[in-house]
Amino acid sequence: MRYVLGIDIGGTRIKAAVCRRAGEFWGEPEVVCSLESVLHVAPDATVVAGPEARRRALVEPERIARGFSRRVGDDVPMLLGDELYRPDSLTAVVAGWVADQVAEAEGGEADRIALTHPPSWGRYRRALLNDALNEAGIPGALLLPNSIAAAESLLVRERVEVGSLLAVCRLGGEYVDTALLRRGPATFELVAHDEQLAPALDDLLAEHVAGRFGGDPAELRDLCVETKELLSTSPEVDVPGRVTRTEFERLVRPLLTISLAPLEKYEQVSTVLLVGGAARIPLVARLAEESLDCRVVVDPDPATAACRGAALASRPPAEAPPESTALVPRVTGYPDLDPDEVYDAEPAPPRPPVVLTPLEPPRRRFVSTRRSGSRDEDDE
Repeated sequence: MRYVLGIDIGGTRIKAAVCRRAGEFWGEPEVVCSLESVLHVAPDATVVAGPEARRRALVEPERIARGFSRRVGDDVPMLLGDELYRPDSLTAVVAGWVADQVAEAEGGEADRIALTHPPSWGRYRRALLNDALNEAGIPGALLLPNSIAAAESLLVRERVEVGSLLAVCRLGGEYVDTALLRRGPATFELVAHDEQLAPALDDLLAEHVAGRFGGDPAELRDLCVETKELLSTSPEVDVPGRVTRTEFERLVRPLLTISLAPLEKYEQVSTVLLVGGAARIPLVARLAEESLDCRVVVDPDPATAACRGAALASRPPAEAPPESTALVPRVTGYPDLDPDEVYDAEPAPPRPPVVLTPLEPPRRRFVSTRRSGSRDEDDE
């Protein structure tokens, strides 16, 4: 069956969704991959990601990479074992690894692939990743800001009027990306954006639990990640030691208030869309509603909004419904503007004057260890 693939490589999680072709129409996006954003590069340059990479980290911690996607454009390569790799190469190889896993599960390669990136990226970083994707065997992949991808997922549920302003706040595990979008005749346009470090909610909760009930905060952190997620739907959780949602919200309120503050400068917005794993915390929506004079919407599955929207955006435009957005957003009123200029809000930094060697990308093709259709229980 024909399908298109959307991939969202975050700082803490990697997620992917597909839209399958059913007769004359494309189906709704389905999440087919959700795993930890960790990569292992073996001595022979083959790669694995997710749970298997984390298991190998116990034996070869020097061959593990994290946070590579946000380092695209960094002149300093990443040392894994005794080899140097560019962050853009690692990001592209992970995208290829995910595409391989999905292709195995779906019985064939995707017709098209879309990959999200932070809304703060300009032409320089997008060009680096585009070149790396070509080297990794994924030519022609669509690159789009994660905020626009998330807005695409909103279009499945409701109509967004042309000319209206939409604010998207993605509360991820490492960064909070806030963007102001304008709905054009056929696409969303990026008007403004803001980026800040994500609040360390898990660490704060771990320190609080350790102070009340004893224990090492570092050892309690993984348990507190699960506790935070459970408190989104339950009034209290036994850690061990009872922690209530009211107690947790009182603890994290100041940090979440700071994370949502950039939304206040976006005036005349009709809707604020909250996505990202932390958007599942009920307090997030309440804080946004208290401080903003507009409608606040939380995506039904906020942690996967970007990958689902990327899958929707990757449908061939000639076959997509008329109300769907275009693949490459354009600024209306500037017909001669190159699409690569649309998101340029930063000057292009100079390329490094010296090319370090070896910087050959690792290989994405390998014998798979897990089908990508399986999901981790600790998805966030």
